[in-house]
Amino acid sequence: MPRKTGKSPAFPMYASDFLSDINVKLMTMRQRGIYLTLLLHQWIEDSLPANINHLKTLCENSDGFEEDWEMVKHCFSEKKGRLYNPRLEVERDSQRKRQEKNSKNGKKGALKRWHSDSEAIATPLPSNKEIEKEVDKEVENKKTLTKTLNKEFEEDFWSKYPRRDNKKRAKDKYVQLRKSGTEKDDILDGLNSYIKQWRTSGTEPEFIPMASTWLHQERFSDELISGNKTIKKLTEKTTYNWMCKECGSEKTTEENIAGKYELCECGDSYYESRNMVLQEIAIEKNKKNKKPEKKASSKPDSDKNQDINSLVSSLSKSLGA
Repeated sequence: MPRKTGKSPAFPMYASDFLSDINVKLMTMRQRGIYLTLLLHQWIEDSLPANINHLKTLCENSDGFEEDWEMVKHCFSEKKGRLYNPRLEVERDSQRKRQEKNSKNGKKGALKRWHSDSEAIATPLPSNKEIEKEVDKEVENKKTLTKTLNKEFEEDFWSKYPRRDNKKRAKDKYVQLRKSGTEKDDILDGLNSYIKQWRTSGTEPEFIPMASTWLHQERFSDELISGNKTIKKLTEKTTYNWMCKECGSEKTTEENIAGKYELCECGDSYYESRNMVLQEIAIEKNKKNKKPEKKASSKPDSDKNQDINSLVSSLSKSLGA
């Protein structure tokens, strides 16, 4: 008779899977015998020792075991000093799940068949009436929870969300998130963060996602500021760039100092708008590089020579030369 260990005495072995496995095909018949023997020991003991001498002993000190093991060892994996065949452990887990399922179904069937006054059961089981009460109580609790979450949605979430369409889908998603374990404060803190962002950036309602979409994408968990899930203060910072025209020194401020005549460190000029200073420098440079244009002569050089010759000839005649 098989000993009572509380473990399944057998495991399924699929002939086609075994014979078609590439590792098995490469084994000799003796090596296959070693492989099957070790599988049987693993099923009984849950695992195998990693020591080759111990494995040889389990295989009755088979001749040439060390050489045969080189071919068989590829079918086992080592974990925490023990050997396992992965496929056999998959079958063990599947068998365990089937047993648990069958046991659970059997208990359910017993609840329907037996009553608390049955002498066949040592410990009285709940009656059908008691089971029905328990089920009704559970249903009532679920209804109460749903009613509470619907009210929470209306008062705490929907009243704040800027966009007002598709309310039913938003409510269903909110209730689903809360029932699945999402904290109310996480959702509302995330919403407050986004509301500040939308207000600061001037986002119009039509460009804000619908509440159902926002909840479905779990946007409440977005980290709008690195390291913080909630934006406590979201402001846009403006910077101003200034420049000294005399020495070229530059500085940047968050305050607009135009008209305050802040003296540069060089002491020769004040800080002015950097863009204006660069424009003035460019204009002055352009003026210096610009050469005066020569006026074009109204007459060609040949005409000028003819005029001079005529003038000399006329002067000579007048002098009686």
